[in-house]
Amino acid sequence: MGLDRADAGRRIYMRRHNVEIFSDYFAQRSNVLTVIDARVKLFFVLAVLVLVLVSKDLPILISVMFASLGALVMIGIPPKMVLARLAAPLFMAGMILLLQGLFFGETPLYTLEAIGFSVPLYREGTEKGILIAGRVLAGTSSIIFLSMTTPLHKILSALKFLRVSDEWLAVLAFAYRYIFVFIEEAQSIMDSQRLRLGYQGLLTGLRSWGTLVGSLFARVFDQAHATHDAMVLRGYSGAIFIERPQALRRSDLSAGVLFTSLFLVLLALDFYWR
Repeated sequence: MGLDRADAGRRIYMRRHNVEIFSDYFAQRSNVLTVIDARVKLFFVLAVLVLVLVSKDLPILISVMFASLGALVMIGIPPKMVLARLAAPLFMAGMILLLQGLFFGETPLYTLEAIGFSVPLYREGTEKGILIAGRVLAGTSSIIFLSMTTPLHKILSALKFLRVSDEWLAVLAFAYRYIFVFIEEAQSIMDSQRLRLGYQGLLTGLRSWGTLVGSLFARVFDQAHATHDAMVLRGYSGAIFIERPQALRRSDLSAGVLFTSLFLVLLALDFYWR
């Protein structure tokens, strides 16, 4: 009985943890960043993304990453939640760095020794990999900053202000909605597999994982058809209602001036360090 309660508590905690990681749970709070108009933050993040893509200065990329993540921690978001969102981009950045160092370049920087094999790590590829990884982490951090300080409906409203088509906004809204549906489905399937000892051993675990992915894809298609039929019966014509953003307040304009000043400082430093 004690083990059953502990396992049930763990599942509830994990589901809540997943919701907090992927949802706009923290964006619904009221603080100095969430009250800023979504258009101001969206324009700022888009400008920063352009700077990240064209910049070749690693200090600029590091500054963007730490400023974005630091701002989230300052408004009370737990660091573990911020790092959880950054986990997948961090893994991808590490893989990019490793592959660039292994396959590109001519000057050996370091030799990796593994089970009798020597694999050189090249200087040119490593330097390029560090730059690409920095861009990935800086760009992702700025997007995380936007998503954790702005509720989805306000982001959709800001995108509508930018004349993004209604079809794309509908796709974005539905995709966001069903992320959590499929997380719950995957968790339920995995719990059922664990009760049947589906993850005892490597081969059994891989087989169970493949079954989970296949079952989830089948449920995705079933849910897509069911959702489409339900929406058509309710008069869906390819667009969903999204409220228009209100006029900018004086505080929003002040925040816009602050964000613009910060962006200009980053831009000036980027030109200075070239």
